[in-house]
Amino acid sequence: MLEPDYEEIESILADEECETSATQIQAIFCGMFAGGYSPDATNWVKTLEDMTNQSHTFSSSALNALKQMFSWTAQMMLKHDELTPMLLPDDGYPPIDILEALTEWCQGFLLGFGLESSEQSIENDEVKESLIDLADISNLALEAKDDEETREALFTLIEHIKVATQIIHWEMVLKNQTQTIEPNTTLH
Repeated sequence: MLEPDYEEIESILADEECETSATQIQAIFCGMFAGGYSPDATNWVKTLEDMTNQSHTFSSSALNALKQMFSWTAQMMLKHDELTPMLLPDDGYPPIDILEALTEWCQGFLLGFGLESSEQSIENDEVKESLIDLADISNLALEAKDDEETREALFTLIEHIKVATQIIHWEMVLKNQTQTIEPNTTLH
């Protein structure tokens, strides 16, 4: 499955007069999956409309784009050997725009995670630390120079976010799935 096109989804959401960015919506999906949401569930559409589109129904073109993004995100989150997928503006954008997208992404992830994990007790210290890191990043001041050093720092920040969210997803969902397989069971 192809990665969704950031520009295309941003344009579709603008046509919908949706104030939530493609980045933030994709992060909501990641947070929901990291909190245990099933990729096969379908009630996410109504939840997303309520949270991001002032309870208005998405048009069919917007819904199709969001379904593609949901499926791609689910597929990527289930890959154990890859870090969390992030739909972000490309390197052609000014660093300040990328930094803003990163703060929005972290806000979206925390929202999606909170929706799915609000009933769960979080005991794992790595998960707690990762959630604190994401909360801190979501509140960063939006200041950035347009130079190579800033771009390198943004790259490092993106990788940190991916690792933090992968830890959360592993500890909250994937680890439990692998523990349900009984020892000495042969998988084919």
